[in-house]
Amino acid sequence: MKSFFRNFKNAAVLVFLTLNASLTFTQDWAPIGGGTNWEYSLVVYNNELYAGEQGGNGGHGVKKFDGSTWSDFGGINGTVNAMVVYNGKLIVGGSFTLAGGLEMRNIAQWDGVEWGDVSGGPNSIVSALTVYNGDLIVGGYFTMVENMTANHIAKWNSNGGWVALGSGTNSQVMALTTYNNKLIAGGFFTSAGGLSANHIAQWDGSNWSQIGPGINGIIYAVASGNGKLYAGGLSSSFQCIASWDGTSWSNLGSGCGGGTYPYVFSILVYGTDVYAAGLYTIAGGQTVNGIAKWNGTVWSSLGSGFGYGNACGAFATCIYNGKLVCGGIFSSPFMNVAQWDGLLTGVNNNNEIPEKFELSQNYPNPFNPSTKISFSLPKQDKVTLTVFDITGKETAVLVNENLNAGNHEVPFDASGLSSGVYFYTIRTTHFTSTKKMILSK
Repeated sequence: MKSFFRNFKNAAVLVFLTLNASLTFTQDWAPIGGGTNWEYSLVVYNNELYAGEQGGNGGHGVKKFDGSTWSDFGGINGTVNAMVVYNGKLIVGGSFTLAGGLEMRNIAQWDGVEWGDVSGGPNSIVSALTVYNGDLIVGGYFTMVENMTANHIAKWNSNGGWVALGSGTNSQVMALTTYNNKLIAGGFFTSAGGLSANHIAQWDGSNWSQIGPGINGIIYAVASGNGKLYAGGLSSSFQCIASWDGTSWSNLGSGCGGGTYPYVFSILVYGTDVYAAGLYTIAGGQTVNGIAKWNGTVWSSLGSGFGYGNACGAFATCIYNGKLVCGGIFSSPFMNVAQWDGLLTGVNNNNEIPEKFELSQNYPNPFNPSTKISFSLPKQDKVTLTVFDITGKETAVLVNENLNAGNHEVPFDASGLSSGVYFYTIRTTHFTSTKKMILSK
């Protein structure tokens, strides 16, 4: 009898340890492939993860990950700071003079096969890229593009070439996004279009204007979602991160701070959650080490973060294959890029079991630049939810995983896409459906 209880106890301990190990793994960070060099930007293009990295010292400017391994391609002889998908091509910007052995000046485009130039390019570093009203928007340290004055910001269209955005800003543009049909720029500057603009400003297609009193601190990250504009960087007044609701700026709780370099470098809005990445160590009064989540009420940590010293942290974030991915300066085992294996609550689930499979019309529709897609599952199933452009080319994979039965809602941010008609398709073992949506910028 004693032998029985001893064996039972040992088996129970083994089961407990196995379950605990499983829980630990699924709620913490995991390395992706063999990693990259110091990493500054992330984007998903043609269903592969692209990482913009520091050039030199073994770095190739940009690498791609196909789900199992990293590979170099073409080769860029410098650093890639920013990337965006525009008109079906990957646009990379940074500090370099060659891409694929061809002369390129700080910006280049990749069509999946070869590199092409972007009509001359800026005369200095590119720090930020986005898409607004069908044009590629470029921000950085430069003062000219293709022999034309363009102070730190300009737009480019493959049909119309380069155009300055008014008189630009009086110093560097470090971050770009769109909000309420306007282009948002953040950075070192204190004026835009000749008007006072405290590190952040908006462009309506014709003119610059300030956003309230602005923010007393350098802005390195901007993002929009949940009806709000978010700005992050080095700001004592808002503890490195703040939100704008169209009327006033507000704190996100007690914000972020701590460490030698208390900066927020990247903001990702996913559903109702806001992820802030940087070099800080504390958010909401708790140790987080470079990455934390704000759910609208409180801050929470994501595992142990990247606690390998004050100079380590995250510079870039994105969603790839349903996982949160961070890139930056991380020590072993992550090697500068890692994915969060915990649950992302941005996919909102309803526990009520529906009677049938169903794909709903996205809302709002038309939309700019964000919308939500809902679907129902009467049973647990493997689900893929994919977005295609009007030519049938895949532009985004929103879901690719097993989901429980219930009503599900997934956010879709089309900031990097051009205006037009798109289609989204859901596929399960038992059900396939496609609907049309319209992106109007």
